[in-house]
Amino acid sequence: MIKKIKLSFLAIITAFFFSTPVVAEESSYSISGNIGMMSDYVFRGIPQSSSSAYGGVDFESGGFYLGTWFADLGPSGKWESGSHQGIEYDVYAGYGMDITDTLSGYIGYTIYRYSDKGSDAFDDDYDEFNIGFSYAVSDDFSVSLDYANGENTAVGGTETDYDVGTITFDYLGLTLTVGDWGISEDDTGETDASWWELGYGATVGDFDISGALIFSEKELATATDSGEDGDFTNVVFSIGYSF
Repeated sequence: MIKKIKLSFLAIITAFFFSTPVVAEESSYSISGNIGMMSDYVFRGIPQSSSSAYGGVDFESGGFYLGTWFADLGPSGKWESGSHQGIEYDVYAGYGMDITDTLSGYIGYTIYRYSDKGSDAFDDDYDEFNIGFSYAVSDDFSVSLDYANGENTAVGGTETDYDVGTITFDYLGLTLTVGDWGISEDDTGETDASWWELGYGATVGDFDISGALIFSEKELATATDSGEDGDFTNVVFSIGYSF
């Protein structure tokens, strides 16, 4: 699945995480949840659904985390016969920690699955390793790096490796994300394209509200965007509630 050099890299990073001295903390755990609605569902620059309801549950204890996230899939964006294409359900787990007062990181694993199978399937199965670091430049400004390396398994059993990386700048809720598919550029059939995302999020009362303007290269267009003759944009709004 993942080439030996990539496995070696993950082994080094894992050793780093679990050998870095940290201050012992009291054993505790937390369980949280979230529900919401998106005007458009766009993931890593790729349009997924023209509108989507979502929800998730997360468990965290001593730096270890386990969670799941669901999204309704309806490419036409309308509640009508034939428009619904099932549910996306993701499961992720990993370990995160504070390395210094200003630097934190995590390593994890994520799977992406879809309830409808066969000819009605919205997409294929995806399994990926995740790693990321975040540096707090100040109380108001931070920079984050995230990288995923995984495998896409098609309905017919065909497997394609992929990787994607992002860098995100966050200033008081205003974010700029630059992402790139195909960083290693050594896998046949791997997507090779980038996207930019400018967004803002804030909590108003009990609700989390956000919006984003997303610029994607034409290679990231889905079948519903096949009419695009060049790079394209999406404007996304969402409202959610965490508990």
